[in-house]
Amino acid sequence: MKKELFNGKRLKIARVYRGKTIDQVSKETNINKKDILAFEENKYKPTVENSLKLSNVLNFPREYFYKNENLKITVDAVHFNPQSTIQRNEEISYREKLIMIHKLYSFFENYIQFPELDLPSNLNKNFSMEELAIKCREYYGVENEPIINMVSFMESIGVAITAMNVERRGASPYSQKQSTNNNFKYIVSLGHDKNSLAVRNYDLAYEFAFLISNELRIPAKKFNKDDFASAFLLPEESFRQALINSNELNDYIEVKSKFMVPISIVIYRAYSLGIINYKKYNYLMNELMKKGWHKEEPLDNVRATSPTSLKKAYNLLLENNIISKNTLIEKLYNEGMILFPKDIEILMGLKEGTLQNKNDVKVIDFKNKRK
Repeated sequence: MKKELFNGKRLKIARVYRGKTIDQVSKETNINKKDILAFEENKYKPTVENSLKLSNVLNFPREYFYKNENLKITVDAVHFNPQSTIQRNEEISYREKLIMIHKLYSFFENYIQFPELDLPSNLNKNFSMEELAIKCREYYGVENEPIINMVSFMESIGVAITAMNVERRGASPYSQKQSTNNNFKYIVSLGHDKNSLAVRNYDLAYEFAFLISNELRIPAKKFNKDDFASAFLLPEESFRQALINSNELNDYIEVKSKFMVPISIVIYRAYSLGIINYKKYNYLMNELMKKGWHKEEPLDNVRATSPTSLKKAYNLLLENNIISKNTLIEKLYNEGMILFPKDIEILMGLKEGTLQNKNDVKVIDFKNKRK
């Protein structure tokens, strides 16, 4: 039987996945950083002890580093909020995590048919933001109705969504367009939205704006995503009706309850449509700041829906005795997705402990080993 060799490319993937630099891994493993770089470039192979150290520090099963990729996924486009406060290395780690989510979808597609990606075909890059939003609503048959659950909407049109970063303070939404063979998929990672329905709705509408602009091949600087997102979530006709007799800031709470969009966005939309003048816009925004609503608005405690596609797929296979939690790990292993159960739970949005056994492998503490 052919002996499996250490795969340096997978070492780099694991390091990036964990958001670690070569310097960090070198310090944590006590392996020279030049050696780590050589491992990643497949110039030479680590010893058994060093491969165990790398496995331990990166929290990847050692077997992961001895397999080849059996599904090539290319990242064609990326959208990341430039105002995010997280470190650059963590931002880069999202790339590998979203690729892993694509692999999970590809695995479950062997058993289940997810909604196909369905983006509007009636758009023109010369349309205004208002026209684009109207055409999108017409395409999906929602016209003037509020879309109060953007998670369900996005998943229903074939966009993959993950909540893996929702608890990560400072995390911003992040989107990728990925392709494999002749197919492509959009994957969106939610940011730290405190599980607020209004915030999550707007964040996803903003990411939906990226999808539209990317498909129309409009440069980011020439596509105002705030204008599109607010127009998409707050259709002019029904929005104007809802704003009648809304003069003071407290009146805007009722408008928010109808559309489930942040009040700050409601004010922005009212100004962009000319419903209120600049003086009124400034007054309302100042009042919002005085009340502390720039940090937390009324109704922000209305909880958002979590992504469900992968979770439902897993439960469906479980209920029909197609897989068990043990055979899932085994089948993923055979597909080259060699991760600890905890990581798979995070990627799939499963409750902690769903896939883990009491006898799961324990981490070896090399720091306390004598040299």
